[in-house]
Order: sequence, then C-alpha cells, then structure tokens
Amino acid sequence: MSQLLGSRWTMLIIHHLREPRRYCELQALVGDVNPATFTQRLRLLEQQGLIVRREDPENSRHVEYALTVQGTELLPILDELAAWARKWLLQGA
Repeated sequence: MSQLLGSRWTMLIIHHLREPRRYCELQALVGDVNPATFTQRLRLLEQQGLIVRREDPENSRHVEYALTVQGTELLPILDELAAWARKWLLQGA
C-alpha cells in the first residue's frame, strides 16, 4: 500500500475524487498523464479498496469513479500535506 500511495498520480487522483467523477473528467483534472498509466493507477486504487468503479447500467461506456470510506479517510491527510507545502515550500515562490 505504501508504494501505491507514494506512486506518481495517486494522491492527485484521490484529491480530485472528493466528489464522484467520470473517467474523462478525472483524467483532465489530473493532467498530462499517459492513459495507460492512468488506467493502471485507477485499477490499483480499486484493488486496494480506496476507490470504486461504477458503470452506468444503461450505458457501460459511462464509468464513474468515487472514493470508498477508506479512500475518504485519506482526504484530511492530503489537506494537511497541502497546508504544510503552502507554509514551507511555497512561501518564497
């Protein structure tokens, strides 16, 4: 799990899933990530129980991702890391 959380894109994906998002919307928010890498990261997060993938029953091409309870519990930690970065890393920028 620690390797997954430390992997590039993971925390950004979790951050942007504060509300459920469709695949394309989430990918656009994350930014310049290779589609194969992005899909792999989503699958790993799903396997670890941090996110859930939901298909629209009427249209399987419409897929939405959301945080699980376990994933939601990471949000305060991300917020604290962001506050620390603003205080210590961005003050001179």
